[in-house]
Amino acid sequence: MQTNKWSIAALDGLLLALITITATLIQTVFEPGTAVNWLLWLVKFVSSIGLLYYFIKDYSKSQELFTYKDGFHFGFMICLLSSLICACYLFLHYAIIFPDSIATAIEQAASILESSNPEGMDMLSRIGGKFPQILSVTSFVYYTLFGALASAIIANYTKKGDIFTE
Repeated sequence: MQTNKWSIAALDGLLLALITITATLIQTVFEPGTAVNWLLWLVKFVSSIGLLYYFIKDYSKSQELFTYKDGFHFGFMICLLSSLICACYLFLHYAIIFPDSIATAIEQAASILESSNPEGMDMLSRIGGKFPQILSVTSFVYYTLFGALASAIIANYTKKGDIFTE
């Protein structure tokens, strides 16, 4: 049963990660304006929460008793695997597929820092080559924490059955 649970969570995590990957690709390739970026973030947020709710609810259908703990654990498994996939993709995105986007962002930040903060300019030049790694680790932690929070909230709405009936 455990391997089945993990394999279902892995597939669901992959589908959940595709939302973030698609949004990242759209932002990089098409370079939309600020309003479209906000709209894209909102669509990504709502669809991620909705899809996570659907996955947990669908998994609970096969069980007679599905507690808050079960919902939280399964949701966290999905979010952990999705976070891992997103972090790996972001590393590939910025290190291999679109390395110019990092260089452009660093140049823009350097032009801003040049006159106001020369010490920040030195630090920016030191971390510039490690930016894909830093972004991957940071995004993994962020997506995992956000997934844990979302799972904690969603698990309350997916529980079913009464633990006191037996």
